[in-house]
Amino acid sequence: MEQRKRRGGRFVGRRVNCEYVPLLPAGIVRFVLHDPREIPYLLVWQDEGDGQIKETVRVSRFNEPWPCDWTGWVEIKRGDGTRTLVRTLERALPRNGGKTLLLACPDCAKLCRGIYGWVPGGQYTTSVYRSHWKCRRCAGLRYASEGGALFVRSRGIIGFLFGVRHSDRPISRYPLVFSSPANAAEAGFCTLNVAL
Repeated sequence: MEQRKRRGGRFVGRRVNCEYVPLLPAGIVRFVLHDPREIPYLLVWQDEGDGQIKETVRVSRFNEPWPCDWTGWVEIKRGDGTRTLVRTLERALPRNGGKTLLLACPDCAKLCRGIYGWVPGGQYTTSVYRSHWKCRRCAGLRYASEGGALFVRSRGIIGFLFGVRHSDRPISRYPLVFSSPANAAEAGFCTLNVAL
């Protein structure tokens, strides 16, 4: 559904803020690529309100059979068996010789610092559903600050006296990261099968 603007810069239609959708940041992917053990990592996103698990994925290094100039590939695999391959690239930072890892969106190949696994859709204008992992723009997500969404407009006498104020910017949903099944079992996210 195409976003349309109405008076005052607000959007009409479906709107989902990227701060409320699980985000896979490039910093976590860096841990997976640079881990000398070359083991998969378990990532778990929980709802802050009720603690329910919203998403779980396994992220592991993927070795391509051909030489390339990219830093590496990672495989993102969900519990239902769907998987997404994502390319990574290290770019130099402007000062002090540092480097940053960027992820290439599987849809548009644009380099970004994080990718999202859910897209807008469903019964309500703020509903989402799972899809393959992609950048914010390809997923159709918006920032909470776009279109004046962070303004709190009071009505009546109180609004006249105090005017407009800003609400707090929401925090992005980062995953819990587990590099071993024992750590995930201790936290209560899985059970270990011990063979005798």
